[in-house]
Amino acid sequence: MTRWSASGLAALGLALGVAMAGCADQAPQPTPPPMPAISYDGTYTGTISVSGAATSMKASDCATDPRFSVNVTGNQFSFPLPHPAVSRSTPSLRQAATPVYNASIGPDGTIKGLSNDTNTPMSGRVTGTRMTGQIDGLLCNYAFTADLR
Repeated sequence: MTRWSASGLAALGLALGVAMAGCADQAPQPTPPPMPAISYDGTYTGTISVSGAATSMKASDCATDPRFSVNVTGNQFSFPLPHPAVSRSTPSLRQAATPVYNASIGPDGTIKGLSNDTNTPMSGRVTGTRMTGQIDGLLCNYAFTADLR
């Protein structure tokens, strides 16, 4: 068993008291304010073009209106992608020839979307006021670029 002298116990008590007092004098650190929500809302207009097609497809069958325009609200948007050549050649496919892509934009600007009509993806990024991306359709692929107006 260790024996402590009265002066040793007094020194130990004084040291513990000083250490605890130092901790007690520190005010709790304030919680930093939450990061402001990043909004990419607005109207983006630009162009979309065919970037590839399945070997069984002619590029002209993939053609679509070159104007790309989406209205982003709550960091989400929808984009219908019509295929007029398919609609003209096969009227029964008119509705199926215009899949709608529903997309969201993450806090880092990443665009992720999907067409529930064709189960095909849309991806991209918003950097500053520019939106760029691609749509990987069933038989046709597209690239788009748009700027916030």
